[in-house]
Amino acid sequence: MQMVVLYVTSALAISVVLNILLKRLGISQVIGYIATGTIIAYAFDLRHLNDSEVLGEIAEFGIVFLMFTIGLELSLGRLGALKRFVFVDGSIQVMVTAISVFLVTYYLLDIEPTSALIIALALALSSTAVVLSYLKHSKEIHLPYGQRAMGILVFQDIAVIPILLLIGLLQYREASISLLLLDTLLGAAVVLGLFLVGRPLTAWILRFAADTGEEELFIGLVLVITIGSSVIAHQLGFTYSLGAFLAGMAIAETKYLHKVEADIAAFRDLLLGTFFVTVGLKIDLAYSLDHLGKRVFDLVKDFGTSESPKSTRSSTTHWCPGRPGHPAFRHNIASSLRLHT
Repeated sequence: MQMVVLYVTSALAISVVLNILLKRLGISQVIGYIATGTIIAYAFDLRHLNDSEVLGEIAEFGIVFLMFTIGLELSLGRLGALKRFVFVDGSIQVMVTAISVFLVTYYLLDIEPTSALIIALALALSSTAVVLSYLKHSKEIHLPYGQRAMGILVFQDIAVIPILLLIGLLQYREASISLLLLDTLLGAAVVLGLFLVGRPLTAWILRFAADTGEEELFIGLVLVITIGSSVIAHQLGFTYSLGAFLAGMAIAETKYLHKVEADIAAFRDLLLGTFFVTVGLKIDLAYSLDHLGKRVFDLVKDFGTSESPKSTRSSTTHWCPGRPGHPAFRHNIASSLRLHT
């Protein structure tokens, strides 16, 4: 217990000092939280926690509350105003990025088509946690390009569902396209049903909590709604963050929107900071620096010896981390999709 208190106290102290310095330099606080995690991992020799499931579950809370606050900002009226950004700009961004990455991985890196497609779809998605955290802290989320970015990120969150279904289809070749479309439509129907049922139910429950006049009861109920929606969504095969997003949208349609935003602001940012600290805990500096130097040297050597394009592609594929066949390949793809939300 004493060591846990020491770890938490040290992490808080380091993150506060780093973020004060970074704030003065105009650098995002995300860097400070990630650096805090890396410093703690090496200072207390916690690198064995890299693959800890508990660490991942703790980090998930930060993402859940980030997506909840995004949902609070996207009432049906506002989502309608952003529909061009969500469905037009979002679909263009995902398709153009996926096609570009597929062409590079297939033709230049000589990766087989199925793996190239999976890599392309994964890299077409951005990290909602990183981008929206920066936009909110910099106050740029309400500017035109911030609204456009938020619309694209919302589309990416929606696109995760069919992408995961497509990866499952590619894994089991006997499945049909019609089955994929059916699963996608069923998923969309479930999401819509959760929202339509949850909106009036949320307003009714919050009214009883607000009538008591007890602040802690109201905040506790908001937490129950957020976490409960996340768990229900996860049990139905979706991500925790999607459930939190729907809970936020449901509350955004009630008269308690501004009260909820004010009440959860403090611990939302703290939990989001916890997520980035856990990212820092998983960084292996020794491995990264060692292999980065070797890969840069190999790349320079390949181009310096004027090898043929085919041999260059082969050597590039050889040193490319997480290539198909490499044990970390599937883990990297799964992690990138998970980090996105």
